[in-house]
Amino acid sequence: MQNTKTFTGYDTVIDLSDDDAEITHVGRGTPCGEYLRRYWQPIYLEDQLDDLPKLIKVLGEELVLFRDKSGDTGLLHKHCAHRGASLEYGIIADHGLVCCYHGWNFAVDGSLIKAGSEPENSPIHKKVVQGAYPTHEFGGIIFAYLGPTESIPAFPIFDTLEDKNLERIPFVVTTHCNWLQVFENTQDPIHVLHLHARSSGVQFGVASGVDQIIDYENTPLGMINVQTRQVEDHVWVRTTETILPNMNQGGAIWEEAESEKFFQRSAFTRWMVPVDNFETMTIGWRIFSKELDPRDQGDRKKIGVEAIDFVGQTKDERGYEESQRYPGDYEAQVSQRPIAIHKMENPAMSDRGVMKVRRLLRNQIRALKGKQEPSQYIQNGRGTISTYQQDTVVRAVLDEENKQSYSKALVKHILNSKDETEEKRRVDLELHCRELLRKLN
Repeated sequence: MQNTKTFTGYDTVIDLSDDDAEITHVGRGTPCGEYLRRYWQPIYLEDQLDDLPKLIKVLGEELVLFRDKSGDTGLLHKHCAHRGASLEYGIIADHGLVCCYHGWNFAVDGSLIKAGSEPENSPIHKKVVQGAYPTHEFGGIIFAYLGPTESIPAFPIFDTLEDKNLERIPFVVTTHCNWLQVFENTQDPIHVLHLHARSSGVQFGVASGVDQIIDYENTPLGMINVQTRQVEDHVWVRTTETILPNMNQGGAIWEEAESEKFFQRSAFTRWMVPVDNFETMTIGWRIFSKELDPRDQGDRKKIGVEAIDFVGQTKDERGYEESQRYPGDYEAQVSQRPIAIHKMENPAMSDRGVMKVRRLLRNQIRALKGKQEPSQYIQNGRGTISTYQQDTVVRAVLDEENKQSYSKALVKHILNSKDETEEKRRVDLELHCRELLRKLN
């Protein structure tokens, strides 16, 4: 039934005053900003860091990143604690960074090594400390912890990063809008059908354009969406994972579901890190293997700084007219306004995943406001964090009811297998799927 009231442009009230600051604003002291600061965040690619300090902005805070001559990485407040000159003009030292203005030398932990021309026994050495944050380098990416030191968690290693036979290429791309618009897109599976297959032609795999049965499940880390498709004589179940507070793992970009596979893991692991309220950097790894990219459609040369090898992710990869004709994620996310106005939206059933992401975030943020620290990732017996993204394809033709039953049982098995090794999870899932299909047939 259609709404009979038309041409309502003049009558429609456009109120941009409420931008849902609780889950969109990220500066220091804001509810969401404080929540994000309780976790390690990727901030820079290792090979971008050379013999000069780098001025960066993360969570609304201007900081200076550097690597001293001893190889240690430091992340300091921008303005020198002495007289406020910017440390982006500092001089890399054997240990730490020297302010260009008066020669004050700060270590990577912010302690004052030498106060320029002040006597070595001056009490100022014990009095002055430069603001600093701890860093950790892993897989070609520099991470930082920007929260209170009494709450610093162990650096997390996720199970999808265990396999040393996979090729992981670091990347970072910028999206000029609020972080939540980028992050919640990970739980909007219906957009894959429309934006990436019908509106703009096939941008990823042809199979992505097949109608899905969509469901959502909570996980110990956040949530997954479950997409079940009948692709000719194969049933394809994809789980796309959102890990709180701002991480995502997704499957093979050009998956066509033409052959059987079980528990095939991520083609990308990434974080949506707020630069400030109006800009986001998506930073992580593109992951390659023969199984993930059997036709060699990925292009390693196109992955790096402001570059990724699938369409529609950056501002300058295409001209305006082409992006109008074939819009991608970047256009869809940025065009929602710098910060999307949630109260002006009209959510439908297909938006359940997005609403769930917002609700999960809001619950965590409000718990922190109530002095309850966010729960950190729990390691499995191998010292890694079990995750739940995967693709499974079986040769079968099922009706809608049986597809739903099969998918639900498959996902339940995956969620219950978190303590097993990757190979055992894969083998056990195949056995489980075979048994499920035997019963359904």
